[in-house]
Amino acid sequence: MKANIWLAACAVLACSVFGSLSAQQGRGPAGTFWVAKTKGGVYVPPNRPLTKLSDLKAKHAGQATWTELVVKDPDMQAEYNSAAPGAKISRRFHPDTANTLVVIEGEMRFNIEGQEPIVATRGSIVNVLKGTFFTYEVTGTKSALWVDINPANFKTLYPADDPPPTAPPDGQIVKVSFARTPPAYVSPNMPHWNLFEAAKAGPPGGARVVQDHLFVNPIYGFADPNDPLNPNRGRGGGRGAATSDAAPFNPNSTFGHMHPGPAEWWIVQSGQISGRFENTGEFVGSEGDILYAPPMMWHQMGFKGPGPSCRLAFGAYNFINMNNTAGGAAGPQ
Repeated sequence: MKANIWLAACAVLACSVFGSLSAQQGRGPAGTFWVAKTKGGVYVPPNRPLTKLSDLKAKHAGQATWTELVVKDPDMQAEYNSAAPGAKISRRFHPDTANTLVVIEGEMRFNIEGQEPIVATRGSIVNVLKGTFFTYEVTGTKSALWVDINPANFKTLYPADDPPPTAPPDGQIVKVSFARTPPAYVSPNMPHWNLFEAAKAGPPGGARVVQDHLFVNPIYGFADPNDPLNPNRGRGGGRGAATSDAAPFNPNSTFGHMHPGPAEWWIVQSGQISGRFENTGEFVGSEGDILYAPPMMWHQMGFKGPGPSCRLAFGAYNFINMNNTAGGAAGPQ
């Protein structure tokens, strides 16, 4: 199916404040274009519109340690993890890809080659660059919950002066040799960022991970621009305000925007987030939940009040939002 769509010049990963980046990246004024569109709302397990943390906890009730694959597609994979204090991993690195870990609950201590030790807690994003040794341990007094995000087909290597890992069922462990030079962090990348610490200085904005095949952008805001906790109240809602409830939502309509290549998905870091998905419905995620929109699917995201909400938007690339031109909702997304 063909659709006449807008190529939004400044929209970068749903509702991030990147107007100035448009000129820097060479994007001109918005225009209209044709694109071949497939059917929206097609989910391939384990991907689903909404993965609730409460359901994962209920599924693993009584287990301190568990891992659940929650996102897997041609571009990315993400695993939800739980472990008790004292759990740790040995030294390792990913030779070709970066690794992002998002702490949902508890406390974790990371040691990343060339960096000061990091204590990551609720709201933390830890960004490990490719070719960089790292370890982590669950600390504190309670179990930790975190999401481990990697580009598809990532590999893990271990130093030869440490004990070899267990061989996989379909292979063997061999020793290899090659030159390794850990890269430096280049802005906006940083080893560690915490939403709640950043929010003390005002509403945070801007991508925090921009790596090959791994883009992470916290999107923070208020459903009500006049919310008493909004430091910018009275100045307009800005991008990402709540989806309108003026009329019943029709998931079989044309609305919002889409991405023709990789999927876009989100971890709710605080508050509540609404996700409207083509041919699927409207879903509301709370802190720790995951929302997912497959490629080529109209979708529209929004904050739910009261108070501040934040969603971490994930993608394999720095997205272009392709907005609908059919007259459906195309407001803040």
